[in-house]
Amino acid sequence: MKKNNMFLVLFALFFNAAINSQPYYYTTKYELIDSVFRNFTTNLYRVNMGNPATVETLMTDIAYRSGSEVDEYGNWLAYNEPFRLLTLMNLNNSVQKNSIEENCESVIKLSYAKDVNKLVVLYSVESFDQTKMIIIDPITLTIVDSIPYDIRWEIWTDEDFIFSKTGDIMYLMKTDTIAEKRYIAAYSLLTNQIVKTKYLSEIYYSGKHHYYFNYRRNGLSVMESLFLLPTPRSYYQIYFLDKDSLSIPIIRSNSESWADGYVASEGNYLLLFNSQLNTDSSVQVYTGKIDIYDMTSGEIKKTIQLPPGGDVMCFENYPSNVYYVKDIEEPTRQVWKLNMDSIFNVLDVTSLNPNTINVGANSFILTVNGSGFNTLTTVYFNEQPKTTAYISDSVLTAEILSSDVAAVGSFPVWVKDRYSISDTLQFSVTQASNPNLLVKLKNSLGNQIPASNVMYYESAAGGWKDAVNNGNGTFTVITTRPTVSIRMFYEYANQTVHNVPAQNNTYTFQTVNASVQLKNSSGNLIDQGTVQYYAGAWRSFGTTVNGVANKELLPINYSFRMIYEYVPLDKQQDISTNSTVTFSTVLCTVKVTKANGQPLSGASTKYYSGAWRDIGLTNANGEAAKELLPKSLNFRAASGNASKDKQQDIGVNNLVEIQLP
Repeated sequence: MKKNNMFLVLFALFFNAAINSQPYYYTTKYELIDSVFRNFTTNLYRVNMGNPATVETLMTDIAYRSGSEVDEYGNWLAYNEPFRLLTLMNLNNSVQKNSIEENCESVIKLSYAKDVNKLVVLYSVESFDQTKMIIIDPITLTIVDSIPYDIRWEIWTDEDFIFSKTGDIMYLMKTDTIAEKRYIAAYSLLTNQIVKTKYLSEIYYSGKHHYYFNYRRNGLSVMESLFLLPTPRSYYQIYFLDKDSLSIPIIRSNSESWADGYVASEGNYLLLFNSQLNTDSSVQVYTGKIDIYDMTSGEIKKTIQLPPGGDVMCFENYPSNVYYVKDIEEPTRQVWKLNMDSIFNVLDVTSLNPNTINVGANSFILTVNGSGFNTLTTVYFNEQPKTTAYISDSVLTAEILSSDVAAVGSFPVWVKDRYSISDTLQFSVTQASNPNLLVKLKNSLGNQIPASNVMYYESAAGGWKDAVNNGNGTFTVITTRPTVSIRMFYEYANQTVHNVPAQNNTYTFQTVNASVQLKNSSGNLIDQGTVQYYAGAWRSFGTTVNGVANKELLPINYSFRMIYEYVPLDKQQDISTNSTVTFSTVLCTVKVTKANGQPLSGASTKYYSGAWRDIGLTNANGEAAKELLPKSLNFRAASGNASKDKQQDIGVNNLVEIQLP
């Protein structure tokens, strides 16, 4: 009994840690890999919502067409692999995954039911003409049950069902075919039956011309009752599914634009995202204007203006946050975090970057850090409002002109919006003593090493320029600009930093001791692995000795290649966050049987990697084994005049079974 209790405690600790992790956006992309034969591959990526520039490649070569879905807490991933295999993976432990179902055309939605500790997967089958819902044990990643057809037959999209806050109830929309009325059904995953129903007509405003019902977060939905006459107006309410209760209405005129409602902080706030028809008048797009209402008083708390054309995202492990994103699939992506815990704070300025500059400097961008900022917040420099850009609720930037810093002195900086004014920080303009910026490079031990080259960037007109080589491994940047961008070149790679103070300053880049390990299937370090890294071309990194190869490199994101037993495997990693890159082999076993299914000993087994390579002769059990890097390979078994080839990804299944005639 103690062991079971300990397991429950450990699982609870794991789950609590997982649901508080950084939210990520997951996406699969189709990429053309052979233009002649029109072959495609699908890779899985994830975007760090806290740092949108950080994009990780989680898996490659998933399938030609593959949909992927992550549960609302960001702990599990469902996707379909080649041959329409529905696969579940633990995102906190990528080793734990399992292909659980065939005939999966596309994954539609994955949800986690907390109280019953089960995953629910909705997916399409038979060329998207039908859907299925299955229940998965998140520990074993195996099917334990399914949602009956009579319950799920109207569920076709990820917006058609949602869970209660506790997760034991699934809410779904159904139709009373006799009364011809829509209703909300509460389906219990504990008793496997509908335990409660609610007609929409019971909760909408009577006399409305149209209605819209949207599930938004677990246990919460937003309802809009639309009246067209005498003037277009909408009544927005939050419907608390678990309590079967409605919030106070927010009445809004639709004369200027329409709006979609989202919720935050357990329904304490309603966010209305304004929208309008796009240029061809076919779909509604967000204008970027967001009205935030306090649902206790019904008062509008703040209006925010962001760029138009974005989308809205919510994560259950961040109930106080709503994310507005634009071009999330593109390298130019933008993410704005609307955090209800800080967005209403009193304006506060905590630091300036830079906070000092030399007199007579050119115009520059001042970064103001603090809290409580919004799109109406303006930076004041020496009592004058400056052109201000809203970055987040804690960061603003302002354009400071050369005329603002034409004299030596101390100048006050504060921020102001229509609600309040912050306190003041001082910005210093000083006399320049040395106009030079010295750039150095040190290794991971702190010893100075010679750089290959250093470049600096002043403006678009000047472009990138070479710094002065001092002949001792250091470089000097000579400029009148207050800040510059610097690019360090070392071992064919380069690292760039921005907004470096360029007057009377020394900036030091530092390499990291990158370590590439090769382990076998037992976790033991192994030698003779050839390592390369990509920097403009594939460069030599070294060969594993005692299972490890090391090299000093700039701390950026690289592609690494391990070649072992003629098989190459690539992996991408940012060594600024983790300087140890680990490759692991699997024990590939080729099992050869006769036509009658009996093991065939003495058969020759090979794999293809540039040429046919030997695995060995099969033993009495018909098996031959070899440690190989996990990827898709062609295998061959031969005995006498009989020979047969088979392709298999041994990273998914390391047992290759071949039957000879």
